[in-house]
Amino acid sequence: MFDRVKDSIKKFSSKSAIDEEAVEQLVKDIQRDLIAADVDVGLVSKLSDEIREESLEGKKQGLTRKEHVLETVYNKMEALLGEKPEIEIQPQKILLCGLYGAGKTTTAAKLADYYRKRGLKTGLIAADTDRPAAYDQLKQMAEKADSEFYGEPEAEDPSKVVDRGLKEIDADVIIVDSAGRNSLDDELKDELAEMNSVFEPDESYLVMPSDIGQSAKDQAENFEEAVGITGVIVSKMDSGAKGGGALVACATSGSQVKFIGTGEQVSDLEVYDPVKYVSEMLGQPNLESLLEKVKELDTDPEKMLEGEFTLEEFREQIESVSSTGMMEDMMKQLPIGGKLPDNISQLTEEKTQAYKYIIDSMTDEEVQDASLINKSRTERIASGSGRSQNEVRELIKHYRQTKNMMDKLDKGSMKRGNMQNMMQKLGL
Repeated sequence: MFDRVKDSIKKFSSKSAIDEEAVEQLVKDIQRDLIAADVDVGLVSKLSDEIREESLEGKKQGLTRKEHVLETVYNKMEALLGEKPEIEIQPQKILLCGLYGAGKTTTAAKLADYYRKRGLKTGLIAADTDRPAAYDQLKQMAEKADSEFYGEPEAEDPSKVVDRGLKEIDADVIIVDSAGRNSLDDELKDELAEMNSVFEPDESYLVMPSDIGQSAKDQAENFEEAVGITGVIVSKMDSGAKGGGALVACATSGSQVKFIGTGEQVSDLEVYDPVKYVSEMLGQPNLESLLEKVKELDTDPEKMLEGEFTLEEFREQIESVSSTGMMEDMMKQLPIGGKLPDNISQLTEEKTQAYKYIIDSMTDEEVQDASLINKSRTERIASGSGRSQNEVRELIKHYRQTKNMMDKLDKGSMKRGNMQNMMQKLGL
C-alpha cells in the first residue's frame, strides 16, 4: 500500500537538479503509484495537475526548490486523505455496522480496549444473531479486551438482545456488534433501524476492510443514506493493497475515517491521522524538519512591531527566524535598511538554546523589564540557567540592540498595507 509512492519520492529526493523535467517525472510516478493503490483515476488526474502547477510556481523565501516540491506533494496528499477526527473520551454508546467479512467483531473488541486504556469501563453486546460463531468469537475477544460481555447464543431477535444487554451491562462505553450481509439489503436495513431505536447510539460506525478500495465510497454513501453513520473504521490496513483507495474514497464521500485497524491484536487500533499517514507514506526522514521550517517561515513580522518589545518577544523571534535568515532579509526592506546588530540573524542553534535557558531562569518582572537585571541578578540568572555570566550579559546586549532598532522604526509607515508590500518583496 503506497510503498511505491515512497520509492518515487526517494528517487526524486536523490536528484541534484530539480527542474521541470524532474517535477514531471515525479508527477508521472505518483500517478502510477496512486492508481496501483486503487485511487480513483479522476482524482489522480486532478491531484497530478495541482502538484505540477504549484511545484513550478514561485516558492517561499527560505525553501529550496526541492523542499518546495516536497511540501506541495505533502499538502496535496494530506488534503486527499481527509482530516484527523476528534475522538471524545467520555461515556457513550457505539453501534458497529457493515457487511460480511468487514471485521466488525474484532473491531468491537479493539474499540473496547482503546477506551479501557483511557480509563473508561467498557461493555460489549453480541447482537449478531445471524452468524453462528459470532457469539463465541466476541466473548473470547471481550476477555482479551478486559471488557464486560453480554450475549444470547440462541437468540434470534438482535434488538431484544440489545435491550436486555443494556440492562445487564454496567459500563461507561457500550459497544454493539451487529450482523452483516453480503449486501445492504432491506432485511439488514430494517434490523439496523430497530437496533437504532432501542440502543440510541451516540456513534454509528461503518466498518469496512481496506481491500475494498475505491468501492468504499459507494458503501459509505449507501450506509449513510440507510442508517445514518457518524464515521468509518477501516479494518485490515496491515494487509490491504487497496487501503489507500479506501481512505481516499471515504474522504471524498464526506464520511470521516475515525479509526484504522492495523493488525490482529486487540491493541492494533489507531485514531486515523492523515498527517502521520502521509509522513510515513512519503518516507521522508527529514519531512518533519521541513514542515517545521515552513512553519517558521510563516512568522508574521508585523507582530514584532506591536506593543512593547520585551525579552519574551525577543526569544520568540530568535526561535522563529534565527535558522532561516528571514530576519536579515526582512530588515533590508525596512526603512532603516540596515543589518541586524552583532549578527543576530546568524545565531546558531546552540546559541539560541542557551538564550532560551537564560530567559527561562529570569523572573517575570525581569522578562518584562530587562533594565532590572543588575550584577547580582546576572549572577543568579547565570547560576540558575547553567550558563556563564558573560553569556547572560551577551544576551542582554543583543536584546537591547534589537530593541533600540525596533524603537527607531517608523511605526506609522508600517501600516498593514506597507507591511504586506514588504513581505511581497521578500516572496513571503
